[in-house]
Amino acid sequence: MTTPTAGEQEVWDRLWAAERLPRGRAQIAALEAGLREADALGSPELRFGARIFLTSAYQQGGEPAKAFVPFAWCLAVHDRGEADPRWTHDLHWYFKFMAGSMATFPEVPLERTRAVLDDMERRYRTAGYSMNPVHQYRAVLARHVGDREAAAEQYRLWSAAPRGQMSDCVGCEPSDKVAHLAWLGRYADAAEVAEPVLGGQFSCVEQPQHILTELLLPYVHIGRYDDAVQAHRRAYRAMRHDPAQLQSIATHVAFCALTGNHARGLDLVERHLGWLDAPPTPYAEQEFAAAAALTLRLVAEGGHGDAPVRRAG
Repeated sequence: MTTPTAGEQEVWDRLWAAERLPRGRAQIAALEAGLREADALGSPELRFGARIFLTSAYQQGGEPAKAFVPFAWCLAVHDRGEADPRWTHDLHWYFKFMAGSMATFPEVPLERTRAVLDDMERRYRTAGYSMNPVHQYRAVLARHVGDREAAAEQYRLWSAAPRGQMSDCVGCEPSDKVAHLAWLGRYADAAEVAEPVLGGQFSCVEQPQHILTELLLPYVHIGRYDDAVQAHRRAYRAMRHDPAQLQSIATHVAFCALTGNHARGLDLVERHLGWLDAPPTPYAEQEFAAAAALTLRLVAEGGHGDAPVRRAG
């Protein structure tokens, strides 16, 4: 690592300030401006750091499709041996972003997603990391494409592998396990997996709203209706202003529809309908549209087919 010039240090300062902003469009715009400055100065360290920051900002700010290019750029620089080692952990961590996002874009071939997971495994093994997250994201992919046999095997391997440096946080990893068990109809097991986590402290901005969202339908299926209502209220409050959470919002809309709370479901549809103008992923768009369609059908079947749907804002 070379000592930055005064001009380069100013850009670093702006990048770090932008990195600390709340995630979303404002943060992304600030980091994109920093990237332009970094490229203009030509500093290899600055150019790499700006793209590392942007990869995370795009992923968590509702524009994950844009994360692929800076991630690939950084990976190529790293593989040429030209990257500052301080970013290696981040680069390895962001493999999970890529693996988790690719399946939500139908234009990305399935084999390409599997190849990224294979590359992730190779790099994690070389670095000495646990295979815990590799099996986790393979299980997620298998679930996404409906491969029950592969999902079961990857879930077994995932559960057997110890947590390590690259493992998702203590709230996010169980969230995926809850989703897996609910997908299998093992609702009581899903709630049991979540129980120890809900009593702890969360350091991740994604939690506890994500695990509570995954618990909505399991709670209903096992008769824990009060817990389901509280989970809905608490989780929805935490994500209602974040367009990046459109897929999770869809789960809340579906929850309201399936539990007979059609008025509440219609209210959520109206509040978030505008988010379809710029959905974070095609999959999130599909999930919200499906949940909204279910809600509107049930409202119509309930004798209120002439109720207007008003787009918020």
